[in-house]
Amino acid sequence: MKKNTQIVCIGSILWDIIGRSSKELTRTDDIEGLIERVPGGVAMNLATRLRSHGIIPAILSTLGDDLAGKELIKVCEQAGIICKSIIIKPGSKTDYYMAIEDKAGVALAVADTSLLRSAKDTVLEPLLVGDYKEWEGPIAVDSNLSPEVLKVLRYSERFKKSDFRLAPASPSKVTRLKIFLDHPGANIYLNLQEANSISEMEFSSSKKAATALLSNGLNTVLITDGPNTACLASKSEIIELRPPTVKVQKLTGAGDVLMASHIAKILKGENNYQAFKFAIEQTSKFISEDLTNEIN
Repeated sequence: MKKNTQIVCIGSILWDIIGRSSKELTRTDDIEGLIERVPGGVAMNLATRLRSHGIIPAILSTLGDDLAGKELIKVCEQAGIICKSIIIKPGSKTDYYMAIEDKAGVALAVADTSLLRSAKDTVLEPLLVGDYKEWEGPIAVDSNLSPEVLKVLRYSERFKKSDFRLAPASPSKVTRLKIFLDHPGANIYLNLQEANSISEMEFSSSKKAATALLSNGLNTVLITDGPNTACLASKSEIIELRPPTVKVQKLTGAGDVLMASHIAKILKGENNYQAFKFAIEQTSKFISEDLTNEIN
């Protein structure tokens, strides 16, 4: 299976518990809404979406040997995601993510990635000494990984020429990726809030943020700004696209959809404009999907 792999995704695989309200919430509210439990985690979201576009991903992560972990392995296998290198930790509880969304966006979220953090750099063993020790293809990196693990990826001689695809888990964790900003093979996917956090500046547009971050030495920067113009900047081009106007139904996972959709088209040989346009379209479709038939 490993010789069919087209990208390695490293990071979180867990269960998302998402509560959604059509009203804007304030603290202590207790109102009617919709709740769903879906496979999640940045690495898992990326792998699932990549597989839906015909790309074969492998996941490096860790799960407990509980029912939740076994269910996630089954989900991976059924989707055609290579999961043989996921660490199964006996007697441990699989990680969870819980979020509340309202009409204004994500009101509150808590990520329990303690199992992933406890695995430390053993999660990288397949790339260092295992099945993927000679891997030279793209590596999707989730900032849910601990700073110590991220440092191994950034500074190890093994990865000095790697094609990194950097995924921020949240504005609060995006700064963990700052060490990659001068890596010539790194490609980062951000929203404007995350771009401002990682750069410690306040940019007024995606273009200003993308060009500023690119100057650090990155290969590609892709920045979105909600319904406003998004920008992709590389060493050879700057592309701006405005997303379609849609009614937003959900937001959790939207950045992963954008990132995976862009990568999928790049791996199929399409140029950045084609890949960027496809990614914007897929993300707009995702956030506007009717939830009525999705909630159990």
